[in-house]
Amino acid sequence: MGKLKNWSVVVLLALCALIFCSRLHTYHEPLQRDLTTYAVIAHEMLAGKSLYQDLWDHKPPAIHVTYAAAEMIAGYGRDSIFLMNVVAAIATLFVCYWAGSSVHGRVAGCFAAAFWAFTSGNLALEGNQPNTEVFMNVFLAAGFAVLVRAEKKNLGARGAFITGVLFAVASLYKQVVVVQPALLAIAYVACCDLRLRKRAFADVLIIAATGVAIWALVLGYFFARGSGAAFVESVFSYNRYYSSSLSHQALHSFKGWMATSPDVLIVVLPLAILTGIGIFRGVVFAPQRHWILLLVYLIASEIAVLLPGWPFPHYYQLLLPPLAIGAGWSIESLRRVLPRTLSSVSYAAGAAACAIVVLVQVPSYFIPAEDWSVKKYGNLFVDTEQFAGKIDSLLAPDETFYEWGSESGLYFTTGRRPPSGIFFAFPMLGGPLKEKLSLRLIEDLKQSQPDLIVADVATMTLTEREHPVLNWFRENYKAFARTDNFLLFARNGSRLGQQAIAMRENGELRVLGAQQLK
Repeated sequence: MGKLKNWSVVVLLALCALIFCSRLHTYHEPLQRDLTTYAVIAHEMLAGKSLYQDLWDHKPPAIHVTYAAAEMIAGYGRDSIFLMNVVAAIATLFVCYWAGSSVHGRVAGCFAAAFWAFTSGNLALEGNQPNTEVFMNVFLAAGFAVLVRAEKKNLGARGAFITGVLFAVASLYKQVVVVQPALLAIAYVACCDLRLRKRAFADVLIIAATGVAIWALVLGYFFARGSGAAFVESVFSYNRYYSSSLSHQALHSFKGWMATSPDVLIVVLPLAILTGIGIFRGVVFAPQRHWILLLVYLIASEIAVLLPGWPFPHYYQLLLPPLAIGAGWSIESLRRVLPRTLSSVSYAAGAAACAIVVLVQVPSYFIPAEDWSVKKYGNLFVDTEQFAGKIDSLLAPDETFYEWGSESGLYFTTGRRPPSGIFFAFPMLGGPLKEKLSLRLIEDLKQSQPDLIVADVATMTLTEREHPVLNWFRENYKAFARTDNFLLFARNGSRLGQQAIAMRENGELRVLGAQQLK
C-alpha cells in the first residue's frame, strides 16, 4: 500500500509538470478578448474604480476578483494570466484525483487526474487560457467530490456547508452553474437510503441556505457601496436579454463549431465511452449513488453549457471533469468485475484511451503559440496585438484612445488605461441598457477627451447609422486611417488631428476618404 501511495504521488507530480510545460508553450499566445477584459477591469479596480458602477460587465464578480488577486501577486500582464492558468488547472487535477479515488481507490484517481491533465489544455476547447470555466471547474468538481465521498453516510452539517460554499463560489463566476448544485441536490436526496432521507434533506437545505447567504452578502456589499442597482441590471437584467436574444443564432454557431472541430470529438470520445460503460453498469445493473450523481453532474453540465444561449467552445470545458472522473472510475470498476486473468484488460483500456488523447493533441505543441490563436479565432487577436504597437507609435505617452468594439486587448497590450469603464459596444447596440450605457459612454468621453478613437470594423457594420455614439464621433473626430479590422478617428484640434490631415499611406495604415465615415 505504501508503494502504491508513493507511486500515485509521483504520477500526480509528473502530471503537474506536464500542465506547467504545456501552458508554458502558449505563454505568448495573443489573448482572447474575455481574458483581456477581465484583466483590464481588475487593473482598474485596483486603481480605485468601482465594479459595475464605473466598470461595466455582465459577469458576476468572482472572475474580476480572481484576476485582481493574480495581478497583486504577479503584476499586470502575462505573468498573472499564466499564474491563474497553471494554478487553476493543477487545482482541478487534484480535485479530479480526490473524486476519482474517493470510491474506487488511488488507481482510479490517478487515471482521472491523467485524463484531466491530457484534455484540459485542448486547443479546440480553448482550454489553455484561463476563462471563467477554468475556475468554475475547480469549485464544481470539488463540490461533487464532497458529495460522492459521503457514499455510506450523509454529509452532515459541516460537509453540507462546505459543499454549499463551493457551489456558491462557482456560481459567482457564472450564475448558470446553479443547475449543477440544484440537480445534484435532488439526486442526492432521491438516491439516499430511506432511513437517512430526512438528514439528506436537511443537508440540502444547508447547501441551499449557504448559497443564498453568500449571494446575499455579495448583493449587500454592492448595495452598501452604492452600486447594487448597477450590479443587478448588469448581471441579471442584461443576461436575461443576452440569453433569449442569441439562442437561435447560437444553434447555427454550435453546428458550425462541431463541423470544424473533429479533434474535440476524438479527444472526448475515449473518455465518454469509458464513462458511459461505467454509468450503464452503475445505474442500470447495480445502482450505486456515486454513479447516479455522476450522471446527473454530466447532464447538468450540458444544460449549463446551453443555458447562456451561445455555446462557445470553451463552455464545453465544464464536461471535462465529470468525464475524467467517470473514466477513472470505470477503469477500476471493470477491473473488479473481470476475471482475475483478464483484470489487466481494464488498465490496458485506460492506457489506450490516454494514448489516443495524447496522440491527437501532440501535433498542436509543434506549432507556435500565435498559430494556436489563429486556429481558434482566426487572425483577429493576432492582428489586435500587432495593431496595439501601431497605437503606441501614433500616440504620445500622455495621450489616450478609446476602442468602439470589444477588443480590450488593445488596452492590455499597450498598458494604456481606458477613458471609460464601458469596454464592450454590444450592450449599446441592443438590449435593455442600450440608451443608458450609450449616454454614459458619451459623458465619459466628453470628460476624458481621448485623442484617438479606434472603431472595430465589424462593430461599425452592426451599429445603426444614427446611433448617438457615432453621432458624437462625427461631431468631434475625423477618420484618417484604417487597417483590415479597425478604423481610426483623430480628435478635432488635437495634435494627432492636425497631423492626420497630412498623413499618407504608411505600412498597414492607409488614408480614408470622407465617405467611409458615413
